This record gives sequence, structure tokens and C-alpha cells, in this order.
Amino acid sequence: MRYGEIALKDAWTRNSWERILASNIAFVLQKAEVDHQMSRERGRIFVQTSDSRASELVATVFGVVSVSPVHTAKPDLDEISDIAAELAAARSPPPDSFAIRPRRGGGKISSTELGVVVGRAVQERIGARVDLTSPEMEIFVEARRDKALVFTGTVPGVGGLPLGSQPKMLALISGGIDSPVAAWMMMRRGCPVSLLYFDVRPYVDASVQALKSAEALKGWTSGRRVNFITVPIGLGLERIAELGTRATCLLCRRLMYRIAGLVMEEEGAYGIVTGYSLGQVASQTPMNIMAEQSGIDFPIYHPLIAMDKSEIMEFARKIGSYRATENTDSCQAAPKKPMTRAKVEEIRALDEELELDALARELFAQREMRRV
Repeated sequence: MRYGEIALKDAWTRNSWERILASNIAFVLQKAEVDHQMSRERGRIFVQTSDSRASELVATVFGVVSVSPVHTAKPDLDEISDIAAELAAARSPPPDSFAIRPRRGGGKISSTELGVVVGRAVQERIGARVDLTSPEMEIFVEARRDKALVFTGTVPGVGGLPLGSQPKMLALISGGIDSPVAAWMMMRRGCPVSLLYFDVRPYVDASVQALKSAEALKGWTSGRRVNFITVPIGLGLERIAELGTRATCLLCRRLMYRIAGLVMEEEGAYGIVTGYSLGQVASQTPMNIMAEQSGIDFPIYHPLIAMDKSEIMEFARKIGSYRATENTDSCQAAPKKPMTRAKVEEIRALDEELELDALARELFAQREMRRV
């Protein structure tokens, strides 16, 4: 198993994050009842197993860049050549062309020796020609100090940083397509998440979709359970809607942020995560974002801000949350012509008029939490 960014860190951080990554991998394998042993070397984590499912399972762990099912040999050219020739002969139908992709990983055998000797053995065994540009089959050989690795393919991993290597975040989850993808993106950067759902009934009910999205995200947590917090804010939205202003959505969002700040503190989180994508809907214009976040004194992260809808939908399918969010209705409290060019002073004045801070504390007191 290969990782990426971890290798760039100082020795203490690298060792700490490797341990977190190895622990996450071990849990995923144990949950799937895959018998295995693990070891670590610089830049690699080795999983010894005879279970063919291991590669695909490990590839789903955050921090894993790629996985290769390998045959292990002594650092001996004859043994390496025998394994490579067997792999080539086992392919059906046999390839017409092949290439040896040698790499020296600290051992005494040079990459040139690997390419020449192993290539000759494969050619004698299957009679195929060598094609280094576009071969039908590639055989990778990595000669390390105490062993050699021989393999024919690589399973791409999800990349990122090991989950748990960064502090917790509080992700707002609406029941729509975007918010679970945003939460997943922050998880991919190593942040465990708690999920906060605002129940705005009677204006819309997306509780089922939000909970199903949480369950989809749970599949990526390497065994961690997720806190799913629900706060009913229908009463708060009713007070805002009574003003009859085009700024209803912005004021509702400010109310959500104030409540989220209280939940964030309770959860021990270090920021709020939204599913905002710039310009996707009326409320997500630069002017509106600036106005609705004015005066908020904690970080708000928008990992999808530069992505378009098709990209977000593709990610939703990949992470398993898309089906959960297909039938989410729109909020009925939204004005027909919502404000798109909000002014900070105007929004903050309406905030004070509605006493959103006090309202947020009142609604926060009604929160409910479950473990997913």
C-alpha cells in the first residue's frame, strides 16, 4: 500500500500518521474478516494475506494512494524471474507484448539488471515481444533490501490524509446532494465529522434523506461512529418569513450558523462545513456569502466552492450518497425572488431586529443527538 503526502512530513508526524493509517486499514480488514498481518517500511505499508478482497478494501481507506497485490520474493534474480514468468504465463490469453517496469528500492540489484534478466526470462517463457511504449502486459518489479515485489497491476486509492490525523469538523447536512459530498471531502483531508441537520418542518422535510446520507458517510469512517445532531428550527424560520423580506434565506442561514457555533463548541469541533458551490443557487453568490457570514467568529469551510453540479453529482455516486438524496424537495419558505446582492449592513440590521442570537440559543436547547 502506498501513501502520498505523509511522506513529505517530518519524521515524528510521518510516524504518527502512518500509525493512524495502519490502524484504519487494520479495522477495515478486521470488519470484513480478512485474516492478515501488517508491517511498515518508509513509504509503504505491507499487508500479508491470501484474501483476494484485501486490495479493494484497503483502497477505500483515506490516505491510501494506491494498492498493488504483489508476490514477494527474495532479492534474487532467479527467483524474481521465475515469479514474473509465471505471472505472464498465467495470463489468458497470453500477451503478444510485454514490458518489465523495474525499480530499485534500496537493494543491491540494479534496475537495469532487473529489466534485462527478468525480461529475458519472460520472453523465453511466453515468446512475446518486448514493447516499452504500449505493451499488452506490464510486470512491475521493485527490488528492496530484504525482498523483491513482483506485480502486474495497481488499484487506485482515494488518497487524502488518514482519517483522524486532523481535528473534528461539524458538517451541515441538508438532505440534498451537495452537503454529504462536502463532508466526505473534509473526511478525505483527515477530519472526522459530526453531522448537523436542521429540521425546518413544515417548510420541508428531508430528515430521511439526511439520515441516509449519514449512513453512507459512515461507510467511510474506518469504524468510527458519527454523531448526528438534529435541531428543529421551523419556528425560527417562521419568525424570519413573517418579515416578508427577500433576505429570508440569508437570515435563516445566519440563524443556522449561530446554532452551529454552539453545537461545534459542544462537539469539540474546529469549524463548520457547508455544501456551497459558488453561484449554484441564488443564496450562494459572493455578496450573499459575505453578508450571511459577516461577524461569524469561527471558520466556515466550503470544500465544493469551485466545483460544478455535474462534478458534485459524480462524487455523490462514488461515495454512495446520491440515491439517498434523489427525492429531496425544496424549502417552501424561500421567496420567489430571493436576494442575490445582499448588503452586509442591511443583513446585520435585520439580524439584530430578529434577535437571532437569542433565538439560536432557544432552538439549540431543543437539539437531539443520535449515533449513526
